[in-house]
Parts: sequence; C-alpha cells; structure tokens
Amino acid sequence: MFLQNGLPMSKTSLLILCCLVLVSAGLDDGETDKTENIWQKNEKIATLEITTSQDIDGIEAGSTPSLTCKLSVPGQVWWTTKGNNLTTIKDFEHAGRFDIKKASRNDTGDYKCMARTTEGELLEKEIHIRVIEPGRITSDKDVRIKVSESANLTCHVFGYPLSNFSWLKGNDTKTSENLKNHSSVIHVNETYVIMTLEFKILSRKDNGTYICKAQDNNGIISAYRHLFVIDVPKVSIDFIKAVGAGSIFLNWTVDDGNEPIKEYLIRHMKNGTDQFQYYRKQIGGDMSSYVLKDFENGTAYKIGISADNAVGSSHIQFYPHWVTTLEKDPVFIPKVSVNGVTENSITIAWTVPPPHLKEHVHFYNLMATHKDQKRQAVYPAQQFTVYAFVDLDPATIYKFKIAACSEYTKQCGNWSTEVNGTTLDGVAGPPKDLLVTCQYDNISSSSFISISWITPEKTNGVITRYNLQLSGIAKFKNDMGRLDIDKWSLPVKSISNKNSVRYGQIPANTNYTVHVHGVTRSRSPGKDATGNCTTPVTIPDRDSLNMRTWRKIENEGRQLFKLYLPRISERNGPICCYRVFLVKLAPQMSVSDLPPPEEINVYSYSYAHSSPTGGAYAAEAFDTDQLMSEIFLGDGVSSNGSVQCNRCIGLRAKGPPSVLHFVPETEPPTPTINGTTTTIFSTVPTTTSTSPKTKSTTIDQKIESTTPTTIIKDSTESTARKKREDSSNTKTIFNEKSLESSPPPTQDGFLDERSNYTGFIEVIVFSSNEDRFLPAYSGYFNPLYGGIDLQSIAADEVTMLEIILQISIVLILIIMIPLIALCILHRYTKRVQQRGEEIITLRNSFRHLCRSLRGRHQLVAASPPDMPPIPKNELLQAYLQRHRDSDYGFQHEFELLPDRFIDRTTRASEARENLYKNRYPDIKCYDQTRVRLAQIDGICGSDYINANFVLGYKERKKFICAQGPMENTVCDYWRMIWEQHLELILMLTNLEEYSKTKCAKYWPDKSETKNFGDITVEHIRERAYSDYVVRELKMTRLGERDARTIVQYHFLVWKDFMAPEHPHAILRFIKRVNEAYSLEKGPILVHCSAGVGRTGTLVALDSLLQQLTEEGQVSIFNTVCDLRHQRNFLVQSLKQYIFIYRALMEMAQYGDTEIPASQLKATVTRLRQRDNGKEKCRMEEEYDKISSLLEDRKSFSVGGGEENRAKNRSELVIPYDRNRVILTPVPGREHSTYINASFIEGYDNFESFVITQDPLETTIADFWRMISEQCISTIVMLSDLNEGPRKCPRYWPDDETTYDHIRVRYIQSESCPYYTRREFCVSNTKTDESVVVTQYQYHGWPTVEGEVPEVTRGLIELVNQTESSGSLVVHCSYGSDRSSMFVALSILVQQLQTEKRVDIFTTTKKLRSQRHGMISTFAQYEFLYRAIVNYSDLHNLADGESVS
Repeated sequence: MFLQNGLPMSKTSLLILCCLVLVSAGLDDGETDKTENIWQKNEKIATLEITTSQDIDGIEAGSTPSLTCKLSVPGQVWWTTKGNNLTTIKDFEHAGRFDIKKASRNDTGDYKCMARTTEGELLEKEIHIRVIEPGRITSDKDVRIKVSESANLTCHVFGYPLSNFSWLKGNDTKTSENLKNHSSVIHVNETYVIMTLEFKILSRKDNGTYICKAQDNNGIISAYRHLFVIDVPKVSIDFIKAVGAGSIFLNWTVDDGNEPIKEYLIRHMKNGTDQFQYYRKQIGGDMSSYVLKDFENGTAYKIGISADNAVGSSHIQFYPHWVTTLEKDPVFIPKVSVNGVTENSITIAWTVPPPHLKEHVHFYNLMATHKDQKRQAVYPAQQFTVYAFVDLDPATIYKFKIAACSEYTKQCGNWSTEVNGTTLDGVAGPPKDLLVTCQYDNISSSSFISISWITPEKTNGVITRYNLQLSGIAKFKNDMGRLDIDKWSLPVKSISNKNSVRYGQIPANTNYTVHVHGVTRSRSPGKDATGNCTTPVTIPDRDSLNMRTWRKIENEGRQLFKLYLPRISERNGPICCYRVFLVKLAPQMSVSDLPPPEEINVYSYSYAHSSPTGGAYAAEAFDTDQLMSEIFLGDGVSSNGSVQCNRCIGLRAKGPPSVLHFVPETEPPTPTINGTTTTIFSTVPTTTSTSPKTKSTTIDQKIESTTPTTIIKDSTESTARKKREDSSNTKTIFNEKSLESSPPPTQDGFLDERSNYTGFIEVIVFSSNEDRFLPAYSGYFNPLYGGIDLQSIAADEVTMLEIILQISIVLILIIMIPLIALCILHRYTKRVQQRGEEIITLRNSFRHLCRSLRGRHQLVAASPPDMPPIPKNELLQAYLQRHRDSDYGFQHEFELLPDRFIDRTTRASEARENLYKNRYPDIKCYDQTRVRLAQIDGICGSDYINANFVLGYKERKKFICAQGPMENTVCDYWRMIWEQHLELILMLTNLEEYSKTKCAKYWPDKSETKNFGDITVEHIRERAYSDYVVRELKMTRLGERDARTIVQYHFLVWKDFMAPEHPHAILRFIKRVNEAYSLEKGPILVHCSAGVGRTGTLVALDSLLQQLTEEGQVSIFNTVCDLRHQRNFLVQSLKQYIFIYRALMEMAQYGDTEIPASQLKATVTRLRQRDNGKEKCRMEEEYDKISSLLEDRKSFSVGGGEENRAKNRSELVIPYDRNRVILTPVPGREHSTYINASFIEGYDNFESFVITQDPLETTIADFWRMISEQCISTIVMLSDLNEGPRKCPRYWPDDETTYDHIRVRYIQSESCPYYTRREFCVSNTKTDESVVVTQYQYHGWPTVEGEVPEVTRGLIELVNQTESSGSLVVHCSYGSDRSSMFVALSILVQQLQTEKRVDIFTTTKKLRSQRHGMISTFAQYEFLYRAIVNYSDLHNLADGESVS
C-alpha cells in the first residue's frame, strides 16, 4: 500500500522490500545507489543546540559563564567570534564548550558555533551575549555646615546598565519631586555616574538624612547621605512644679542645633521684684531636668532658661506662670508589715501616702537584709502596695525596710522602721555520708542492715524527722527450678532525734537500696541520699530442709526406700549440691542415740554394712540442675553429682572444710544379703544432657573411684570438732591430707534386710562474694526397716476395722442431715403458706439449701421456662416486685436457671492431664465451645485451656470467657491471645482477695519485659482511673516478625461472688471498653478468677444494654440461660443476678449522665433550658431524680443512741454505722468511741475524706483525737468563727494546749485572698508521734443560711490547694451541705483532670448514699455545674471553647 504522493508508508516495509529485491534479483549498481538515496532521505537531520550557564542578556561581570554547543549527528564542533577561533573544550562527543573567564564589558558581542558533520555538511549558529555589572554606590563623609551657607551631597554610582536616578529625604517619597530641581546627574562613562544634590542657602529644615537611588539590572540600589545644619540651640520648658519648701523642679526640651550644649543658664525673679537674677549654680549641658533650691518657702517665682553651644546662645524661654514654693518639705515614711510567707518568699505590704503627698511619691525603694545578704527592689507607686521578695533561703529571718522616693528630686525619704519576717521551712538537702552496711548475725541467725548518716549540709529549716525507704531485689531459682525475682520493701519509716537505724530480720541474699531524706516542719520530703548493700548468703531455713518424706516400697522382691525430695528454693543463696546420706543403725539403736547430722562420722557403704555398729554413708549426690524429686535408695544405682558437685567441693580452697568426717576402708567387702553374695554395680544414664539423670534405663559397669578434691580447713571450726576428728584419725592408717581433701564416695548399695535405717540431707550453699561454702543439714528421717515388716498383716486387719467404723459413721450423718433439713424447710413452708405468700417447692428449696451449704453450684439438670422480656418503662416495677420479702422473687427466678445441658460435655476438662490446669474442680469447659490451642509436638492436653467462646447480643460481638491464669497456665494464656489474635483483655479480679490468690500476674511491671515460653511481653504504659487501670502491652513471638499491641482493662473494685454497691462504675467501664472495641480487634477476652461469676455478669450486662438500646426491652432470664449454654455457671451468685437487674433499672431511669469536657458548656446550657409546658428546667428534673432515688435503709443506731445524742449538732445529720469514724476507746470513759464524722470515698474509691460537723465545746478533744488517730494532714474549715448555735468555736490554741493525751501547738498562719492558712503540730504523748496539720479556713461563703457562693473561683482555688494533701477532714456546721459541695467538687476536678469528662449526677448520687444531708438543695447541685465549667475554662480543658 502506498500514499498518494508515491512514497512508501514506512521505512520498515521499504527496507524489507529492498532486501528481498537485492537477494533474489541481484540488482545492479545503479539500482543500489537509488536505494541508498532513498535511505538517506529518511536519516536524522543535523541540527545545533546551544545552552548557556547564565542568561545571555545579563551575564554578571567577574563571573565565568560557559557556552555549550551540541551537534545532533556525528561531527566536529568549534566556537568563533569576529572571525577568530576560540578555545573549545570537548566535554563529550559531538559537542563543544567555550568558557568566558572573568567576564567583562569587553566580552559583550556575537559568538558563533560552527560544526561539520562526518558527511561534510557545514552548520553554524550565532548568539549575542551582554555582560552587566551589579550596581553599587560609594559614599562621601557626612556634611556638617552652618545655617545660611551652601552645601552639596554627592553619590558615586557604578554599574551597567543604570537608570532612574533620584533623591529622597528620609523615607518620604513626596520629597522626590521637590528635590529634582536641586539635583544633577553626570554620566562619566557607561559604568560610572555621579549624582549631586545642591543646597544654595541652608536652613534648619534642610537638616536630615537623604537617600540617593538608582536602578540596575537587578533592581533598586540606594545609599544614605547625612546633612547636619549647625545653628544656635532652642530650648522650651515642658514642666515646672514646686517640690519642697525652697525647691522647684524644672524639666525642659532642647534642640541643640547639631552641636553639644555647653551649659544651661537659669534666670528667676521673685514676685514683688522687677529684676531677674541668674541661678547661682552652673547646669551641665547633659541635663534635661533640675531641682532648683535655696528659694524662700511659700514664695512665687518666675523662671526662665537659655542654652549655649559652639555656635551661640539661644533665646531665653520663660515659663508663663508663677510658681509658688511649698511651706514645708513633703515627708512620708511608710509603715511596713509582713503579709505572707512561703519557704522561699516573703510578701510585705506598706501604707500609702495621704492624698496631699501622693503626687510627691512616685516609687519606693525596698530592702531585705539577712546578715551579709542584701536584696533591693524598686516598686512603682500604685494603689496596691504589696511586694514579694522571692528566691529567699528557707527558715531564715529577714529584715525589711522601705523608703518613699520622688521622681522629681531623684531622692528618697527616710527608711521605715525595720520589720522581721521568717520564711517557712523548705526542702532539706540530702543527708551526708550515708553509710549502709549489710551483715549476718550468727547469734540470731538472721540478716540485718545498719544505716547511719550525718545531718544535711543545707537543712533549709528544722528537720523534725528522717524518712527511710528500704527496698530490695533478689534473683534466684525458686522451688520449681525457674529463675525468679523477689522484690521486697518495707513501709516508709520515720526516725526522730537520731541519725542511725537498724533493720533486723530481713531476707538474706538480697541487694538492698536505701533512700533517706529529711523532713522539715513544712512536711515536704527532702532530697534523697541513696545507698546500697547486699546481705550475705546463708543456708536455707530448717523447714525447707525438712520438707521431705520417705517410705518403703518393694521392687522385684527387693525392699527399697522411696525418698521424695522437693527442690529447695535458693532464695537464701545458690545451692551447688544436694547429698543424701543413709545411716545404718546398730541393733537396739534409735535416732535419738545419734549425734546431730553435722557431727556424725561418715564412712563408706562397705564399711557401714560390714561393721556391727553400722554407720553413715553417702548414698546419692545431685547437682542443683539435675535434682530428682523422687529418689530410690537401696537399689544399687548411684548418682554421683557429676561435675558441679565435684567442682563445688573443689572450690573450697578458701572456705571451711566439710563438717562431715569420712573414714574409708582399703578394700570394701561385698555385703551379704539373705545369705547370697552380691556384686555392686553403678549405672550411667542414657538420657540427653538437657534432661535430669534417671534410673530407668542403665548400662551396668564396675564401680569407679571418685577423684579426691582438696578442702582447706577453716580456722574457725570448733574445738569439739577438732577433737572428734583427732579421735577418728587415730583409727585409720591413711594419709590425713588426702582424706580431708576428698568428698565422701557416693554409693547407693542394696539394703540390709535385718537392719533399721535413717538418713538426712546435706545441702551446700555457695557464696561467690566470700568464696566459701555453707553446708546445711536436715533432721534425721523416721527410721525404716530394711526388710519385710512381720507386723504389717496385723496392721492391715486393724486398718480394715477402722475403715468399716468410719464408713458407718458417715452413713449415719448422711441420713440425719437431710432429715433435719427437711424438718426446717417444712416449718418454713407452713409459715409462708399461712401468710398467703408464694410457696417455694420443696424440691427447689432443698436444692437451694444444698447450694448454700456447699458454696458452689452442683450440676442439676433443668428445663428453664421462656420468660417474656421486660419493657424499659417497667424495669423499676419489676425490680421492686422481686426485691420484696428479702429478694424472694430474685431468689426464685435465680433457682430456675439451668446448671447443665444434655448437649454439653466436659471431657477435656476432666482428662487427667488437664485436671491441674483448672483453678476450681467444678468450673469446667464445655467441649462444644472451648477454645482449642495449637497442639505442641503431640503432647497430650497441650491444646487445652479453661476458656470458652461466648456470643453476645445477636452474635455481633464474640467474647472468650476464661478463668484467671495460674502460674502453670500463664504461657498457655499468651498462646491463646496470640493464636486468637486478641487485642482487648478485660480483667475483673485482683491478684489477691480475702488473702487468697485469685489470679497469677501474667504481665510484666512498668517498663519491663518478660518471657512466657516463646512469647515476649513488654509493658509499654499504663494509666490509672478511679475504678480501673488501662495497660498497654506489646507482645512478640519467637520466629514471628510482627509485634502486636494488647490493651488490658483491669477493673479493681469487684470482689469474688459479690456485686458492686453502685452500678455506675461497671456501666462506665463497659462504655469505655465499647469505645475501644471494633470488629477488627477480634474477640474480647474476659476473665475474673473462675471465669464465670463476674465474667458472666459483665458479658450479660453488655448484651442486655445493647438490647435495651435497640429494642427498648430486656430478656434478663433468657439471656443468662443462653450464656450458661455456652459456659457453665455464668452469673454465678444471686447477688450478681440482682445486680444485673439494678444496673439495667438505673440505666433505664437515669440514662448516661457522663459529660465529655469538650461538650461541658453546651450540655450545661441545654440542661438550663425548659421543655415545652414544663415549670422546671432539665437540670432541676435531673436533681429531682436523685431525690427520689431508691436506696436501701442504712442503720445509724450508734449516733442516734441516747448516750451520744448530746454530741450531735443536728438529729437530721447522723453518721451511718457502716462508715462512721470510730475513735480509740479511752479507759474509764463510756461511749468514748463516737464522733459525728463519716468516711467518704474519693475519686479513687479510697476513704480520702472525713466529713464532720463543727466541734462543740464538749467535743473539741474528740476532734483532735480523730485528727491524730487518723493521721490527718489537712483540715478544711467551711464555717464561720463566732459564738452561737450555727457558729464554730475556736478549737485551736494561740500557743499550745493539751486535750487528754493529744497536744496541739500553733506554728504559724498566712492570709491569702480566699482563705487563711494555719499550721499546727499535733502530738500523741503516749506514742511520741507527731504530725503537722494544715488548716484552710475558707472566707467566701455567704452569711445567709442556705445560700451558695456567687463566685466559684474561691472554692476552686481551695480545691487546688488541697488536691494532693492526703487524707482530708472537711467540716461545716452540721457536716453536710458546705462540706459535701467541697468534697463533690474535689472529686469532679480529679475526674475531669484524669478522664477529661465528668459525671455530676453520679457523683452526687454516690455522696448522698454515704451521709445524711449531702447536696440537699438544687442550688448546691447547680453550683457544682457552674464550678466545674469555670474550672474547665481556667485550665483550658474544653478544647478552646469560649467562656459562657
């Protein structure tokens, strides 16, 4: 195919066509030429391309630009200009570069690139470049010239191109046009221009700075020229005032005419005269104000001033008015007082001057002195005359004085009378020369630490006591053979009046750290001095050594001893070797006839069995890593302890010798047993090096001797010991040194069936620090007979009679107990029927009784009824109906819950290999829903863990309900978390409850990492809230690349079998978890201790809350039944079942009342609004719900008793019995334990507050007793100090007083804007214990009874002051309204800081359940909302929202 012009469509098709023609037809030369011409037409066209390193229209002079020319086809390239060839650099093929070195204006012109292709074609391309010079301006010197003369300003401008020349005065662009007529421009050449500005007759207004401007290629360039017009000065009076009896203050302004002022001349004329006089003193030219003196008092004067410079004198400037001097000098001396003190500051105040002197006092000079120290300050005169000297030394007396000063005269009056102020005690420095010594007391056989120190170099006050914190850490192998870490600490110990202390009875082999700091009267802990020491190792305790049992067994017709020897914890020191010694007793010999084990002579096995007196011999020896818990003695197989036991003994070169004495024989005889000769063999195990030695598979070999090891004797061994060795050495013919250096040979030969045996254990502890060995010994074993016991048959007959008797007694008891129970239930049922109540069937009643007696559910099959759901608006009524008659309705409904199901089995839980993995024997896993772990190397039971899958509401959420991990299942627990891809863990139990372990700690401590099998868990961070802790953990697995983040929510306030008192905590906990949950995070792992009670309650609540939200109704009974079908006994106790009802009832009644900080103001605004047609706003309706709250009645019988009635200010506010403060009884005084005070839970659910009434005159002593006994450090007083029934008496002394055994001493006080702060020292004379108590008396409460403060700032400030003060006592008149507002605000502030959300409704509801009269009016409730909003604004917690 061809185009219309006859050319081929593509070069490719043409080339193929040509090749075919050449091969097949053999074209002639002419035809070949035609083909080549066609090919050349389609070759690349030759072109030139020029690139430059700079813009060719503006190449900067002095630079080195480069011009590069590239040829598109092969060829030669070169540069020319004006017909001359230039030096061309060949950078790469077919290109040429030309460099213009240090370009100048002469290089401006045309440059041509020439090129010749390899085909001979000649090409050229031309460019034009222009070289420019950057503009610059050089300056002349400044011009100084007198007025009326002529002057020129000149600028020298260099550069190319230059244009737009102009002059400006200052930065005023308007002056450019005016100066055009006086300027000229001279072009010397194309790169140099002179600019001139000409002044013919100068005037003062021409004085100034001028700017010459020009434009170069890059923009505007400029330079400054200064013109100084010199003239006589001009002076004018600005201000004049009489400042004394003969003094006048004068202030003026001068224009010096560009020459320095030499002097000022003052002229004055007295009123009544007509002649001016010169002031007698010369005034220097550097002055601008002056105080004229020596005038007559009370006299009017006319004042004038002139100035002189080098040009001449100014004209005289007269002040237009007469100035009258004062009758007498103004004198003011302030009165100073100390207004407040802290540890490093003192605030002073002083009086202000009277009105007629205020205009003469402009500032104050303040001075504080202490010995050689001097602090000065200048303070301007203003309405508030208060100043704080800061950075003062603590506990130091300073003297203060002030002088009033005048700005006119630059002088100050006389100093005020000095006053003294003392700073409070500060933080003590670290104690010096702390010496910490760890030692072991041989007499008491215990370790102790001696600590001593010297008083700190800087005490910063009076040190009242020293606090010591002792903590230790030990790393050792526990009794399971695993590396363990024991962290040990004691409570902080306070020491007074001495600088040393001794801690006794502390664990050995522990590295201890001691922190010591001084505490001054400010109660602030000082800086720590830290010391360390390690207590020496010692032997294990006797109880650990004696935790062994042995018994006789028969094996293949031979009598053996089976010894159970549990591993001993190496807490006291590392154990290097265990040895088992057997003692063959002589006939008619008992254990009591033997010396103590550490003093007995040790022989060989052969000698002990050939001697008629028997003897002790070493039967077994084990390294600590190869110890076997079950040891068979008398089987002819020995474990010699291998290398470690030998090395342990060999390393005794510097230690004491073994206290056991070994007497060997030359040739051990062969023992004769049952008249036959037996050859003794030892065995070598065939197990691997990583497994302990066993005796199951052996290879027979002849006995080999043990290599003797040198033992160096300790010089401290007893004399009796030496005597025994001497006596024994006389009986042997062997080398003494050789015998003492070798360990006793270990040989476990066969038993003599005609002898009795006992034995003991030797444990050797190695002390690496002291390089010595410490042997320890158990007591003797109970004797056992080596042969068959002939009395065993008779004993078996006696045992059979005992068993028959025991079975008969048990059968009688089994019959009698149900009969008694049936009688009791029959009487109960009869009474219920007579009252007309619903009758519990005998079957269910008996079933419940059995459960109650046993404590846990028994598996009872049942077919539960299908109960209808309860609508949301009927939950309250449903709760009340079931709550009647001591929760009878709840109990009846709970009894109907099923315990087991026909289609559920528990074979895995009941398997023998899994029994030890269950915390409780009756809490088992259903096989159908259990979590299956990955099988490990075919190990039977390795796929088992006590956990079940449980589905939530409409199967939208999946849970894993599990028991709390045990020490032996922690690794399985983390395997489950990894394999199931879990990210959320809900822990509902504490590690210990009721002094019993409820769950193993399966996470590491803060900032630590711990290994659980092949899984490593790292503790990233944790944060504590009021009821729970959130921990973030990171887990990795050996061989896996990815790391996973696990978040654990640990709920802290829920005891086993119980239910929380208030549902709001667990409801909030569920809300937090759901905020963090998403489907991508997999199932939620929930566990408590057994994994059924608290775990089932939470899962049930989560499901039912969703049902309540979506359907407006709940099926509580059916939901629990469904959960129990997935894991047995979920919702385990009746109290937990009732709690579910109560939580759902409160959620239906009150809803979610939690408010995020970001929505606080908007929510409060909404609560203040009224719904249509309602008289009350939403906030009032919310408060009414609290008032109508359903609460169980609480007893207050103690406070309401006749004997304590006089101690109560009001009969309406009496503490409940369950949380009242109980005082220590006073001997000889009845009813001395009562005070009208209640413990109140704080944000953290601890009893952080004590609310009490104002003390009566008769209860002041009880009040201070409570302060001392409860270790109260802060008192908040919210009442008025006055006489009267509602006023508080002054219950503190001016100096010191004693109430019984409580001494109260006043220390100091400080006045603050909203409160007064006082300090007292409260001492118990019986125990010599003292505590410094700080009292805050709040002054901002209205005097009208029942009103609340209009301004919230004061109470907020008080809350901030007491935020970290430990236990607080808060009191007002009755201990109700004001106190409850303060406590509620404190709790809400802490909640807002920690959680960035508040719940005022719940906080108020909880407070009202703890004491009468709490938040008793709507005004108080509304105040809490106002206060918390203001607090949020003050601390910017509302995401920058505007202030409402």
